[in-house]
Amino acid sequence: MSAAPHTPKNRYLIAVSVAAALVMMAWIVNLRLGDTPMPFREAVNMNAAFGTPADLSRRTFGSRSGEDQGSAGSLPVLAESMPEFIGIKSWLNSAPLTPADLKGKVVLIDFWTYSCINCIRTLPYVTSWHEKYKDKGFTVIGVHTPEFAFEKIENNVRDAIKRYAVTYPVPLDNDYGTWNSYGNRYWPAHYLFDAEGRLRYTHFGEGKYDETERNIRSLLEEAGTKTAMPVTDLPSSVDFGKVGTHETYLGYGREEYFGGPERVLRDLPRTYSAPAEPELNVFYLSGSWTIEAERAVLDGATGAIIYRYRASNANLVMGAAQGRIRAEVTLDGVPVPAGMRGADLVEKDGKTYVEVMDERLYDLIDARGDYGTRLLRIEFLDAGAQVYAFTFG
Repeated sequence: MSAAPHTPKNRYLIAVSVAAALVMMAWIVNLRLGDTPMPFREAVNMNAAFGTPADLSRRTFGSRSGEDQGSAGSLPVLAESMPEFIGIKSWLNSAPLTPADLKGKVVLIDFWTYSCINCIRTLPYVTSWHEKYKDKGFTVIGVHTPEFAFEKIENNVRDAIKRYAVTYPVPLDNDYGTWNSYGNRYWPAHYLFDAEGRLRYTHFGEGKYDETERNIRSLLEEAGTKTAMPVTDLPSSVDFGKVGTHETYLGYGREEYFGGPERVLRDLPRTYSAPAEPELNVFYLSGSWTIEAERAVLDGATGAIIYRYRASNANLVMGAAQGRIRAEVTLDGVPVPAGMRGADLVEKDGKTYVEVMDERLYDLIDARGDYGTRLLRIEFLDAGAQVYAFTFG
């Protein structure tokens, strides 16, 4: 495309175009760190029932302090009714429900997806609230809206809800029908409705658990149910101020931090390499890989991912093309010490491995609150590894 003369009008148009591009890039690479929720994309339905999540957040938090919101009758009415559950593929843990079926209950709508680390860290609170208050007129609806294609598979979601002890209803929102009806853009996202079906509170991302639970209790008390149980208090596992590495996607659709010397070749095999001294906060591939929009797939019999990061925990979303594959995991060039192994690492003959089969998030490194800069190497010993995204904590 030829360059246009820099007249005042053209300079204005160029500035607008650049600004718009930067905004879109910011949404795409926004991080799931701390209280910052993960935005997927702009909702298709721009005339959503509630406006944007940012509008709701300002209306909710701008009106009263967190303490005031926790007292009976203090929460503002943000919307008069609950949107329908649109485009749901199937319901797990429940027969299909409608907003009319839920009238008379205080309802927390939780948008989540099972490989999202922010959702995983939020789930212990959400499941606790459901168990504590389900006999007092409260329920959670966990709207599962997938980030990756494998999260659309019903059996995968069934395995996840069993793994995380989710007993409340889970509708599968594979086509984003309900997500868009809410104008939602975040994982996790919480919408709290009173017993009359009115929206009274929202929160996006991790954190504010005590505030959310106080508001659940407030709405139950409005409905005439007393709640004397203590607020759920779980130990925080992440100090986000000390995490220095971004969430990192390995597919070209959202790839931002590839550090290899080779140009990424889309959807075709290519041999990639890593330097002797990898840089901080970029990942490298070694061996023959095909980089697709969502993931990188190992073509050869062996291959590796190398990442120098700054955090306490390191996780990787991955799966296997077929069967079970193994990968040797090292940290700073040696087997991962016992006190730093994540839940999915095993030790054999003095080496540390991860076995990959299900498509999910694998917990590789857990330094138990020791935040530092470390060199992670994952050496796959079998072909067919599928790797999607790193998350850190």
